[in-house]
Amino acid sequence: MSSMSATDHNQGYRGGLEIPGWDLFYVGKVRDLYRHPAHPGCMMMIATDRLSAFDVVMNETVPDRGRVLTHITESYLKQVADWMPAARITCNPAEIPDLPAEFHDALRGRVTWTRESDRVNVEVVLRAYLAGSGYREYAKTGRLWDHALPEGLQNSSKLPEVLHTPTTKAEVDEPISWAEAEELIGSQEEADRIHELALKLFQQASDRAAEKGVILADTKFEFGRQDGELVLIDEVMTPDSSRYWPADSVVEGQEPQSYDKEIVRAYLRSVTEWNRKAPPPTIPAEVIANTRAKYLEICQILTGSLPEGVDA
Repeated sequence: MSSMSATDHNQGYRGGLEIPGWDLFYVGKVRDLYRHPAHPGCMMMIATDRLSAFDVVMNETVPDRGRVLTHITESYLKQVADWMPAARITCNPAEIPDLPAEFHDALRGRVTWTRESDRVNVEVVLRAYLAGSGYREYAKTGRLWDHALPEGLQNSSKLPEVLHTPTTKAEVDEPISWAEAEELIGSQEEADRIHELALKLFQQASDRAAEKGVILADTKFEFGRQDGELVLIDEVMTPDSSRYWPADSVVEGQEPQSYDKEIVRAYLRSVTEWNRKAPPPTIPAEVIANTRAKYLEICQILTGSLPEGVDA
């Protein structure tokens, strides 16, 4: 059985727990998914501290990262619960049926008990600023995929409006046009509703971040269907699914600091002999510590607190 010891600053939670009665049916880059035969239609999602970059899972973990992702997601879902339902039922391990009590401490702060949904097979990406793959696309083509843009924009330029740049839900997500997204969604009416909900979610989160001195440059949402109703699934507004910048340090034409694992990516880009395939190189402890500090900092800024039992 994997260790159930509490996460500390030196050793994160890698996942892979063997839980009596539960089937670990999916191991992703960051999350483990479990089912229990007595509870069809539901699953347990555990956010580990595993770290991936360039689609490769690193040997090192970022301690408490899974708790930060769960804490930020839960905070946002509560903020929008009166108009945007979610698939999740509870994040309290004591409320998950048939979860043995001896696993509660290990999973506290990183577990979500959720209804299984009919997933919408489109990743809904919204961008307010040029950054990352969006900036690289603009530098190459002068466009943001199917969106025409003004000339002369630079890295970290603010876009004329918040734009949808959807992608497929695949092993490697591929950009598609909104028209193609509508086809994958399968209904013009539902596509319009997703468009409307995503923009509303983005605007609300952007406004709240701005009040705290943070720019929300871009983010992605995943939707599912339950009883004909659209619900949010997976993480929301975390530093893994969103690009956050300190508002006072954004200079057009420069790469802004970001509250995410960019520290890790920057280090890996400096390892010229690595071909971006497994096995990954060793990441220095200082890079891990600095990455953890960024996750905790943005968590504190966005939610006003840290996850239970986590110290900066």
